Amino acid sequence: MHINFNGREIQLVFGLRTLTEIDRELGFEIEGASLGEGLEMLIPKLQTGNIVGLSKIIKAATSHDKKSPETFDQLEEVLNDIAEETGFEAFGEQVIEELGKRPMTRSLLPDDLKETQESKEKPTNLETV
Repeated sequence: MHINFNGREIQLVFGLRTLTEIDRELGFEIEGASLGEGLEMLIPKLQTGNIVGLSKIIKAATSHDKKSPETFDQLEEVLNDIAEETGFEAFGEQVIEELGKRPMTRSLLPDDLKETQESKEKPTNLETV
């Protein structure tokens, strides 16, 4: 999965570095102490197409690329493109689908989404007549 930025395609990567960044960015801070817990907010932010959440997720998932969007203006450009091309909720669903394909991130999905992903992946022996 990728985004378009400055005429380039940048792959969204959901490795340990990205997940750690998302956990910190979407997590809670109380009296100066970071509690993390941002990964629990990942799927709801994606499902609702939360713009601020999406910008933080995109920033974290593209940070591996030296020319990734970093500023608010750059992220706004990417979000405008997503809004025009796909829509925020549809983009969020695509990211969720991508997360469901990877062993390390599959556990982030709620059970009902895991079942949907597993049914997509399993071949059936049924023929359409």
